[in-house]
Amino acid sequence: MIFNNKLLFAAALGLTPPWEVKDIKFSAAKHRLEIWVGYPSWTTFPCPVCGKAAPVYDNRKQTWRHLNFLQHKTYLHAGVPRVECPHGCGVKTIDVP
Repeated sequence: MIFNNKLLFAAALGLTPPWEVKDIKFSAAKHRLEIWVGYPSWTTFPCPVCGKAAPVYDNRKQTWRHLNFLQHKTYLHAGVPRVECPHGCGVKTIDVP
């Protein structure tokens, strides 16, 4: 059986498509686990105002401190997408999972 760390952490974080774990870095020496979360470049998200599909306009990089993973500090990194609604709602930030 092949063990897939990205799928394991995606399940542990409760990620659902289109969100996925893109990268994982672990440093035992620094007692640190870092997880990068993202989505495919072609992804559309529902506009937070009208609910219709909207393409990603840009994203803003953010980092959150998560609960420790076996006494290792854990950090989540993601580009929080903003969409440009084609139905006139403007550019809006999407809620992250």
